[in-house]
Amino acid sequence: MERWMDIQKLGQLLRWMGSLLLLGASASFMLEGWQDFGSELRYFLFLSYVLGLAGLGIVLGWRVREDKGARTLLGLAVVGIAAQYSQLGAMIHSLVSGEQGTLPDSLLFDVTNWATVAVNAAAILALAPVAYLGFSALNRPHALRLTAMYLFACSTLLIPVRQGLPLAGIFIGAALLVLWFDSRFLAGTTTGGTAEGMASRLLLLVPVGILVARSAFYPQTPLFVGVTTISAGLVCFEMLPKLVKDDAARVRVQVFATAPIIAGWCVITFQYLPTVFRALPPLWTWLPLSLILTGLSFRASGGARLYRNAAASVAVLAVMGQLAAQATIFTSFFCLAFSIAMVVAGFHYQERIVFTAGIAATILSLGYHLRFAAQLYAYSPWGLLAGLGLLILVSASYMEKHATRLFGRLVLLRQEMKGWR
Repeated sequence: MERWMDIQKLGQLLRWMGSLLLLGASASFMLEGWQDFGSELRYFLFLSYVLGLAGLGIVLGWRVREDKGARTLLGLAVVGIAAQYSQLGAMIHSLVSGEQGTLPDSLLFDVTNWATVAVNAAAILALAPVAYLGFSALNRPHALRLTAMYLFACSTLLIPVRQGLPLAGIFIGAALLVLWFDSRFLAGTTTGGTAEGMASRLLLLVPVGILVARSAFYPQTPLFVGVTTISAGLVCFEMLPKLVKDDAARVRVQVFATAPIIAGWCVITFQYLPTVFRALPPLWTWLPLSLILTGLSFRASGGARLYRNAAASVAVLAVMGQLAAQATIFTSFFCLAFSIAMVVAGFHYQERIVFTAGIAATILSLGYHLRFAAQLYAYSPWGLLAGLGLLILVSASYMEKHATRLFGRLVLLRQEMKGWR
């Protein structure tokens, strides 16, 4: 029995090796010397290669009755469909724009007229049945929906946009559509949780990945790099945990997905914004990161407290940096309001770090209000003294009337905080 299990593992290993070799052959097909054959010949050679993979998969499944090998070959053929769409998109782009970026000659597909593009587009229709067969082998109950969604995602590769925010908008739109489709039709289903089902769900992201990879060969602004990196991190943060069954693994996957989100924020903050603003206040530099981490806490599959604690720590740094560097009446009031909100959030979630950070930021903000009060005293002593006297009298009256209740609430809060995380 143990030898039988070893043979099964060997078969799985060989299947992975064969898949990687076929992917390497596909890359070699496009990169090594094929530019000598011309764009149209390379296009149809690769089309024949994809159809050959699909045909071999059909033979394995129908004649040899080897289902796993057939699914592997059909899945690789589905991946090749996205590459075929990318080649057709390169032809369209060559007619619309002469900008080719730093693409190697082997990845350039130039045509001289739209008639050629029309013929090639008609030829690519032959790949629609291949996509359906591939998704039927991986996730039969949702094969038709998966095929339609995949071909629609591949169609974004035909849009002749290679740079700037329009490309970022296409990428974000395609990614959001795939995420919506996955959550609406696939997540939580029986077939979607199998290995083949998860593979079919990941295949939907192949066109999105090609969009990002292709953009690397063109000059991009820091804003595009930052937005795209953040979007890619958010897609991973939202999508990958759905493909993992273990709760601890979901938490780790989302922690790793946070890295590109933070990297994208750094690119926007430290490379793009300095080109737009001469001096960026610390509050607007660090506070967005705190808000991003807070938003991630609502979508975290586990460990939401870690994201809130990190958000609270960054918020305190933002408040301290703002009040120390560019303190004004407006920013001090804003910091005070934000700090009080942190205190309320810490009390709501019963988390010590968030609550303590909010208290510290509140005290710091009030300290700067005392500083401004001292400046006001130098300008108008009687007004400040009169306002301070009224505040003290009202506070004293309230404390005398509600002293017992206030003290009881403080004692109760102290006892409750012992059980907080």
